[in-house]
Amino acid sequence: MKKTPKQPLPDPEKTSEQAAQTFFGAGSDPAEVRAAAGRYLGSALASAGLVPLLFYLRFGEVPTLGWGLTVFFVVYCLLAAVGLYFQPLRQFHTPVALRGGWLDYIAAWWLVSCAFGPFLGWVATSAFPLTPGDWRWLYAARLLLAAGLPVLTALPMMRYLRGKAVLVALPILLIVTSLPVWSAVDVGRDLWSGPLARQSPTSGETELYLPHTQQSLGKAP
Repeated sequence: MKKTPKQPLPDPEKTSEQAAQTFFGAGSDPAEVRAAAGRYLGSALASAGLVPLLFYLRFGEVPTLGWGLTVFFVVYCLLAAVGLYFQPLRQFHTPVALRGGWLDYIAAWWLVSCAFGPFLGWVATSAFPLTPGDWRWLYAARLLLAAGLPVLTALPMMRYLRGKAVLVALPILLIVTSLPVWSAVDVGRDLWSGPLARQSPTSGETELYLPHTQQSLGKAP
């Protein structure tokens, strides 16, 4: 049986140029790319103030979801600005050639897991009632989605941190990955320590309570 010839891997340099022009409105001229980076930097500053303000005007407070969306838009705009700024600066690109193995397919989900892992984890623990019998499964799922997946998908990219690319890529990798992990720290602490028994402030009955995430599990058995 004749084997299908292996397709050549796409050129990362050309892919980044096409992405900058197609998705971020940057031209081929370096000055236009820098201008687009400046626009996204301004958008990050605007998002930092506008998104919380809209939540406050609508609900009278900024809930957890509001702060989460603020972080999402700010980080997205900052990553776009940094990527566009360094896109013409080839000396800051990794000298390691793209390998195209299964580790690269895992790494391709890094930003997706950082952005949507915490959200899906929050949905899992918000859409279903927390009870003494199932809260550990829900919290474990949230910890996996919000912290486990971002770390797992970030690890394969460490092999591309070579040369001057380390100066740019390593801080981005560490900071962005730490954001979803930070959102799940209290979940992990509650999983480690378990619930406490306290008197319910509403009914006066003894209930189980998760102190770090401040969630009630209902009446103690």
